[in-house]
Amino acid sequence: LLKIKSMKADGFQIAEIPIIYYKNSSLEKAIDYLFIEVDRAIREGANILILSDRGVDEYHVAMPSLLALSGLQQHLVRTKKRTSVAIILETGEPREVHHFATLLGYGACAINPYLAHESIRQLIDTDMLQKDYYAAVDDYNHAVLSGIVKVASKMGISTIQSYQGAKIFEAIGLKEAFIDKYFT
Repeated sequence: LLKIKSMKADGFQIAEIPIIYYKNSSLEKAIDYLFIEVDRAIREGANILILSDRGVDEYHVAMPSLLALSGLQQHLVRTKKRTSVAIILETGEPREVHHFATLLGYGACAINPYLAHESIRQLIDTDMLQKDYYAAVDDYNHAVLSGIVKVASKMGISTIQSYQGAKIFEAIGLKEAFIDKYFT
């Protein structure tokens, strides 16, 4: 992700957009503000969006990454801007294959699970894992990718590109208006 963030190549413009908000404010308003910020970034030429929940502290909380991502995906589709940008998600939420699968299924082009990687570092530092950090992260990433491929293949999908943004998951137990706005 650092390479992407520091990339200076013609035709690529990166915009980092926080998906955190003040803890005493409304999540719905925060998501609406996310849409405004993304629209501004696209107007200014961004074609790679990095949504990040880093920066959580005593005053800020993270938006649920799947909600922020899917809501943004729907907003961009409705405003006919989705094909002009790639969305990268930098989040501490995903840990298991299903988390990654749903994030990809709802529009992420790439995911940086920084908290999972930091947890691997902590396991090594406390001697609970006897492995080189980079090898351990590589093993974790490989296991996640293999799991995603397995999930997709069980659904009859042969490429990650076909899986990405396909919205093949169904949300249950949520109000129809909420699902319509953020997940369909």
